[in-house]
Amino acid sequence: MVLYDRAMIEQVIQTSKTLAEVKYEICGQLAHRAGELEKQGYEILSLNIGNPGLFGFRTPETMRLAMIENLGRAEPYSHQKGIFPAREAVVMQQQDRGVVRHYPCPPEKSLVPDLAALEAMVTPRTRALVIINPNNPTGAVYDRVTLEQMVALAEQHNLVVLSDEIYDQMVFDDAEIIPIATLVRNTVSLTYSGLSKVYRACGHRVGWCVFTGEQEKAEPLKHAMELLAALRLCSNVPGQWAVQTALGGFQSIGEQVSPGGRLFQSRQAVADAIGQSRYLDMIMPRGAMYAFIRLDEALAGKLDDRAFALELLESKHVLVAPGSSFNTPYSDHFRITTLPDPDVIKDLFSRIDTLLAQHA
Repeated sequence: MVLYDRAMIEQVIQTSKTLAEVKYEICGQLAHRAGELEKQGYEILSLNIGNPGLFGFRTPETMRLAMIENLGRAEPYSHQKGIFPAREAVVMQQQDRGVVRHYPCPPEKSLVPDLAALEAMVTPRTRALVIINPNNPTGAVYDRVTLEQMVALAEQHNLVVLSDEIYDQMVFDDAEIIPIATLVRNTVSLTYSGLSKVYRACGHRVGWCVFTGEQEKAEPLKHAMELLAALRLCSNVPGQWAVQTALGGFQSIGEQVSPGGRLFQSRQAVADAIGQSRYLDMIMPRGAMYAFIRLDEALAGKLDDRAFALELLESKHVLVAPGSSFNTPYSDHFRITTLPDPDVIKDLFSRIDTLLAQHA
């Protein structure tokens, strides 16, 4: 038995100073306040998180059946790397994407990385470059030139490239995804993806990481990740049985993001509402399930993104994510998910415009 006195406890139980720089408003003060309002009986329209299941999107039936059929095989721990059919499906998907796909670069450069600023941030201590494409929270889809320049920067400084491509098939109009794995040659890249977004299966809690590039350099990292995976046991086994069906079957997300599809129509409803608003502006999202919306310049000095989000929650019972919670250097944007149906979106912007009219 070990005994601790109060002085020892007060000395030990301290949060890291590093946490002071960590921002995640999706589960932060605004979300907690929304929970308090719900307990008081208010109905909150929560648009701060992209969770398809909350808005009527179903996981494809073939994936559900694959899980049900393999429940009996899902009771033991699996290997820390995951079950073989799931891993095999991921490998086959990534092999299909090793082919270079050329496409015309879009004329617009809004909401893409500032390469000069990015390079200026690299120091001898920099270890990796993180790329999120399609991007969350902006919905931007990066063009090939931008991605090539980012990869060249990583290779020049011997950085590992960490590419989050969880929304890779959730793109609109003429947007096209260029997988980082097709560009990296002289360094190590890790591509992250999973079932939660494209396959609308957030609750399955299944994702994966794929190594490409200079494999020999990656061996120590692979060993470390496998060790950590072994210590943490394994991924959700029933959910893993849905991976092969998901990646190898009909890709139903295509219908959702095409004209007439629900995600396409909801995104358009957001764009239409903003086009009619006197107080809002937006660069049209070309991927993912979010809209990154700017408050009008007339509101500068009167209402920043956090004050706006709090007042919107308190007075209109709508929960959104302030743009600055994503570590932006500016405080005049907020993010919503585009998952609700058009009628809900129309009502949402009616509430927002009513609020902003009081400050304009």
